[in-house]
Amino acid sequence: MRRFDLSDISTSVIDEITAMRIRQYEQLSGTSVKLPVPVENIVEQVLKLDFDWIDIDEREGEQILAGLVPEQKRIVLNSRHLNLFAEKPGLERSTIGHEAGHWDIDIDRTSLHHPRLPGFDIQDSVVRRQTADNSILVEVLNRAVYDDRYFELYRHLTAGQDTPEVKSAVDRYQSSLLMPSWLIRDAVQDIDVTNWSDLYELAERAQVTISNLVVRLHRMDIIFIPQGSKQIFAGKDRFVGQMLLF
Repeated sequence: MRRFDLSDISTSVIDEITAMRIRQYEQLSGTSVKLPVPVENIVEQVLKLDFDWIDIDEREGEQILAGLVPEQKRIVLNSRHLNLFAEKPGLERSTIGHEAGHWDIDIDRTSLHHPRLPGFDIQDSVVRRQTADNSILVEVLNRAVYDDRYFELYRHLTAGQDTPEVKSAVDRYQSSLLMPSWLIRDAVQDIDVTNWSDLYELAERAQVTISNLVVRLHRMDIIFIPQGSKQIFAGKDRFVGQMLLF
């Protein structure tokens, strides 16, 4: 079982959960959280999760950025991708937030000490693959879209993976944790949200990737980007209103 029914969990509910975690951290630290959100401190001090860098073995067709060792309350980041994390500022923070989302709203903690079978251990549509370190919850990013040779491998690796609903929920969790609505709404008061340069500066300030920021702003209806376009509108209503003029 999962902690929450993630099939229809709303972004507003996720926002409430992450806001609670941030407020708990503020009480513990005696500080007021500002951008960039101290995600590592929140995960360590509020969720009580540890961090570690290890070498996570990857099979052909896999890219594993991080994993979760639920029994040890430990997030592990794959040292094989240190260069990738360095090349994409904000990726490490969003990855930590993503794994924290699995712990906070996904994992059924009451079943952590149930017996496991060696190798693949599939429970509730989650894949746990045995690694040299421990039983780590991993999400496999496939390359099948680029190379047909990976198709059968992809089917094998993704059997029992997170459903799209679960992936959406934990992604929204990390986005909400790194970019709380009240901090983002305050930050956009001083910028032109229809200007890409301003958005890149905000992404740097929040220490998130530009794609993560754009998705968050879109979900909050602060911006709207029509499909297939790079033009930014200040919300969907502004886009619809402009279209009615033509």
